[in-house]
Amino acid sequence: MVSRMLFTINAYTLLMLLISHTLPAPTAPSALPYNDDDIFDLSATRPDPHPNQLRLWLTISARHRYLEVSWMNAPALPDDHILITSQEPHKFERVEWTTGTPLAAFDKAEGRGFVPIDGITERSTSSPTRYLLEHDANVNANNTFVSGSGSLDGMPTEMPRSATTPPRHYWISNNGANDIVAALHPGAASQWFTTGVPFDYELSRNVTATTGCYGYWASYVNDSGAILKSACLRAYPRWMREMHTVVGGMRMRDLFIPGTHDSGSYRPNFDPLLRETLVTKYALTQDDDIRGQLLHGARYLDIRVGYYRNTPDKFYINHGVTRQRPLAEIIQQVKEFVLETNEIVIFGLKEFPVGFGKGLGVHRLLVSYLQQQFGDLIVHPSASWRATLNDIWSRHQNVILAYDKGAVVAEFPHTLFGSVEQRWGNVQTWTNLERHLRSINKFDVSRLSSRPVADMAELTPDTWGVILDKYGGLRKMADQVNWRISQLYRDELGATANIVAVDFVRGTSLMEIAIEWNKRKVVYF
Repeated sequence: MVSRMLFTINAYTLLMLLISHTLPAPTAPSALPYNDDDIFDLSATRPDPHPNQLRLWLTISARHRYLEVSWMNAPALPDDHILITSQEPHKFERVEWTTGTPLAAFDKAEGRGFVPIDGITERSTSSPTRYLLEHDANVNANNTFVSGSGSLDGMPTEMPRSATTPPRHYWISNNGANDIVAALHPGAASQWFTTGVPFDYELSRNVTATTGCYGYWASYVNDSGAILKSACLRAYPRWMREMHTVVGGMRMRDLFIPGTHDSGSYRPNFDPLLRETLVTKYALTQDDDIRGQLLHGARYLDIRVGYYRNTPDKFYINHGVTRQRPLAEIIQQVKEFVLETNEIVIFGLKEFPVGFGKGLGVHRLLVSYLQQQFGDLIVHPSASWRATLNDIWSRHQNVILAYDKGAVVAEFPHTLFGSVEQRWGNVQTWTNLERHLRSINKFDVSRLSSRPVADMAELTPDTWGVILDKYGGLRKMADQVNWRISQLYRDELGATANIVAVDFVRGTSLMEIAIEWNKRKVVYF
């Protein structure tokens, strides 16, 4: 299994793919009956009770940070629309604008929130607060997708101001008080669509342990304005606790758990459109800090630690040989999160790429530091990977320290769990990544073990590809596959998935998909 490391060339620190390691053999499970009237195979799932139900999701692209909207099982009728608003919509109505009324004459209070019923959403060139829909002579309103990209077609236009302009109909939300920032025709029953609406991560930084929906809402409406389905950008700070009646009797191995790859490779207040360099293109893998990742549902953290003996903070998060965030910062965010939410987090420590050497001395320093920092929050390894979530909660412990060095685990049996098995594809194309993910889930003998496994569902650039910037950076690579990963686990692999770790997790709908699959899981253990 291969991860990303970085090296220095022409004053830039670039990615090197040099790390591999051997995993210990899985342990054998114990066999206990499942208290259900029906008999299921190991890790089976109940059928979807509503397979044809309309579903809708909002995500955020990595490269440009645009809102993305996706759906499945849509009626996709000619007069259907998907409307994106900046507040929760309670209703949508048609409004007729009288002939000859110039939109530009309305002030912000009167003009905001109006979107015509037909056409293509474009930002008005005269006012950044108004969104107009105009038929383009060269665009079919029922086919507004660019082939292969889901991008919105058309050019910015302004409302015609002629006195002979025929009446136009517009959508308004909540009597016009709710801004409609984008609208589109669903041209197919299932689609993943990138809008031109930018997302400001300042919104995410204001998320708390009580936040649900925030920022933006998407609504699928029919020709009369009835809301057939809605979705929102939202946090999932307590999804385990909120589902405890369903998942409390399961092990971590039984759950579908969203995770993040190279979780500590982020920079606060970083705008890739303004500050991206060749280094950051291949070093950063997430947009939210650790607390943000946890608040949005991730429960597996991929932690790579480096040791720097001559710095005030001895331990740092690394992406390969590049130093990222102080480990103390990461630990503090995890502690604050679990103390506030009582969620269970796997803190997966791997690779140790800088400063550890061949001996165990620095590892001992790290374990001592982890013990000191996490204290009583550490789940005692006597629970073992066979413990259910209820077993762990009964101990009043929340952080599983999964350590990827067997000799160190053996030396600290009261602190460390064995590592999570990371299943790497080490591939550069979606075709090969899909083949890898299908293969490891189809021939998955690890289901007989209680040790968790993580599908590393991201593309891995090769060394020369990084040097020549062949791939355009990890953000571009993530945008190429994240929507496909979401669909693959939504439609097929979710039945057997355990941990799924990705780059730029906000570009996936894995959290919503995990909740749906976890509701349907039935297991023996």
